Amino acid sequence: MKQLLAVVPILVILVMLLPPFRFHVLVAGLIGGVLAVAIGGLSAPKVTELFFAGMTQILDIKSVMLFAATAMVLARCGCTNAIMELMTRWFGTRTELIAAAMVLVQATATYMAGIGAANTLVTAPLVFAAVGFNPLAVVGMSIVSGASWATSPSSAESAYISKQMGISATDYASYMLPYTMTFWVIGALLAWYGVRRYRLAGRLVPGISTQPEGQLANRAAPKAPLEVPVTSGPVTDIGAGLSAARRATPFFVMLLLILVGPPLNRTIGIPLFSAVLLPLWVLLITALLLQVHPNRIAEMFVEGGLTILRYMFLVALFLGFIRMLSEIGTFTAIAGLVGFAVPAIVLAAALVVAFLIAIPAAAYTVAIDALIIPVLGAVGVPVWAYGFVGIAVAQGAMMSPVQINVAATAHGFKTDILTIVRNNAPYMPLAFLVTLLMATFFAGR
Repeated sequence: MKQLLAVVPILVILVMLLPPFRFHVLVAGLIGGVLAVAIGGLSAPKVTELFFAGMTQILDIKSVMLFAATAMVLARCGCTNAIMELMTRWFGTRTELIAAAMVLVQATATYMAGIGAANTLVTAPLVFAAVGFNPLAVVGMSIVSGASWATSPSSAESAYISKQMGISATDYASYMLPYTMTFWVIGALLAWYGVRRYRLAGRLVPGISTQPEGQLANRAAPKAPLEVPVTSGPVTDIGAGLSAARRATPFFVMLLLILVGPPLNRTIGIPLFSAVLLPLWVLLITALLLQVHPNRIAEMFVEGGLTILRYMFLVALFLGFIRMLSEIGTFTAIAGLVGFAVPAIVLAAALVVAFLIAIPAAAYTVAIDALIIPVLGAVGVPVWAYGFVGIAVAQGAMMSPVQINVAATAHGFKTDILTIVRNNAPYMPLAFLVTLLMATFFAGR
């Protein structure tokens, strides 16, 4: 009976998050936390201790804040738009190649920033202008966005998951990168095929949608990144191309350092590209190449960190409530109930549950991670599997009407949220199947 009572708080949180209630994640967490206090008979000093301990699980991950703020500086300096301009120049009228390249830009920009919606507000209108509302281009962007923010060295999701794995966020991102890039390839190929099929059939209508104007469903989408005016030379085709290349360079530098920085540090034996120094090199290059005053860089760096800090504070509060559930033995009790199953079966079941829960409730995907991953740990699933839970949650989130990145996608493609949900619905389960197969047959080997 005691074990069953210990499970009640997490069940109540799930019910509160799902329809018809759809409570805010903090309200659901508070209700579950209060139940845990009542069931466990926790004292007020103990509650305070547990709550603060839960908060520090994520607030002490400093590298995520630095990486996210740096990526937002680049976006505000026009680096993302410059890459889009280069893609258009390189591929000309080959719209399917433009679509595939733009999907890869969305993937890498989201990977660096750790936040999908802010980048989507920049890239989606550009994709829409190039190819219109193309279903597979939308799917491609959705697939790469979810996989990127779930495994980014700059995201709150990675901060939490890496903490549970006992490694740094950058090491976690490095471990998951091959699987993340698999989804980048899938997303780009889908966009290429979808746009090519429409073009050959004469159905490609750039920049025009028959759908209603985008709505944000009572949620405010993040503001599009602000551009820093950058002086350029004479307006010629070559001059404009060189200007775009110059503005895009900091983006490529940051991406390159994220990918090769850790092995370079190990090779030379000096951490020249650590979580602190890497953003410094990128910001220095940005200031020099784009001729942006250091004071302006500093202001944008602080402003760029506000989004991730707000998100991490929300998650920290939720984890404070979750810590109370852990104290009364909720996750141990769940482990006892399912302990007879082999870890592979438990992992598959957990991935399916994570994906399904995210569809109606993934306003904050890291909150779903925080519900599922402790259960995995309690039943003995190896830590290397945790990253796949994060990807599964993100894939379910791209079918969720309450997910801000879905709202941003709808806004960028000049349609409504439910159109994006219906458009993604046939494909995201297939993407999830790829995640399940990778976790089952390839990871941890």
